[in-house]
Amino acid sequence: MGEKAKILILGTYHFDKGGKHLIDFDPEDITTAKKQSEINEVIQKLMEFKPNKISVEAKIQKEEELNKAYSHFCVNSSVEANEVIGHRNEIVQIAFRLAHKLNHNKIYPVDVPVDLPEDVFEYAEKNCPSLYGKFINRANEYGLSENEFMQKHTVNEILRHLNDPARIETEHSDLYLYLNQIGAGYTYYGVNTLTEWYKRNLYIFANLQNITKPEDRILVLYGAGHCKILRDFIKDYSEFEFVDPLDYL
Repeated sequence: MGEKAKILILGTYHFDKGGKHLIDFDPEDITTAKKQSEINEVIQKLMEFKPNKISVEAKIQKEEELNKAYSHFCVNSSVEANEVIGHRNEIVQIAFRLAHKLNHNKIYPVDVPVDLPEDVFEYAEKNCPSLYGKFINRANEYGLSENEFMQKHTVNEILRHLNDPARIETEHSDLYLYLNQIGAGYTYYGVNTLTEWYKRNLYIFANLQNITKPEDRILVLYGAGHCKILRDFIKDYSEFEFVDPLDYL
């Protein structure tokens, strides 16, 4: 077999606090001079990986609009107001800036939305209150700990923390897999939720496979909650070589 494509998954938090997530992070304003300096430090470190493609957590159906925003950024160092992405988003703050420095002509969105059951927690609270209570306590403690860490550390330190293998394994087990048992033996609400979550990550991986050539070095910038599954897919796939982001942070 020839040379494998090298894939670096960089798990991140959402700089603009956008969207609904299992845990809501409350990061500092990313546009302050201090945080901008910290982001520049991260970008300089990531340049050492020398990616020839950068893939991001944006809907693949919005590729044209995303790259119009990227083209505007390359010319003006800013993002026009639009419905696809805002200037605080980590895609702009890291992916656009890094791609521009490396003279990339485009960004590669690979995300696909799925229909996660919206009432899984309501069902759990009503039908398995003990399990629900344990999960909520666990999630609240985790959220407080993560937000406290964010308030006291630099962007680079936060990214190192989010990409720590032990943290990734614990989060996946204690939050995501724990939900799997909701409705076991009857409705399987938890299984249905996790099935959709894995389906989304399989879609992401399929899109990543589709854009990859053997000689590629691809940086994938994604919400850290996806890290466990995407890292496993990359490690298990014989045509990809997993690159540890901690080697570049």
